[in-house]
Amino acid sequence: MKELHHISSQAVLETLIERYFNGDTTLEEECELRWALSHCPWESETIDDARVVMGYFAAHRHYKRHQAANPLRRRMMGIAASIAVILTIGGYVLWHQSQPADQCIAYVNGVTINDDEEVMALIENDLSNMDNAAQGMASQLSSLGEALETEND
Repeated sequence: MKELHHISSQAVLETLIERYFNGDTTLEEECELRWALSHCPWESETIDDARVVMGYFAAHRHYKRHQAANPLRRRMMGIAASIAVILTIGGYVLWHQSQPADQCIAYVNGVTINDDEEVMALIENDLSNMDNAAQGMASQLSSLGEALETEND
């Protein structure tokens, strides 16, 4: 392939980048663009974006080439991943079956409480405290509403 390297200015390069992303470049122009992006001193948002995107494609192409060259390794990695998933699911199922089905547990200040009645009493106490707070807020809002009504009269 002949060497082109005819990109003489930043404006020419940005025009070629725009044509590339519109799908209007030839294979030779694309090669010229890749060479220019890796060797030119110019910087702009358009040039930087093109470098990122085309660099990604170059890395992706290298990754695919590496994968194709090593099918046995890829197959072994797939088998290992499958075994890991099966062991993880099996372990979870076995662990889950060993847990009691109906058990209340509460953690209070770093202490584990396993007694169902004590856990239920804690829940009842918390609900009662929330109800009292809600009633207090309701009475305060009612008082505030009454004060506003008398002020408007």
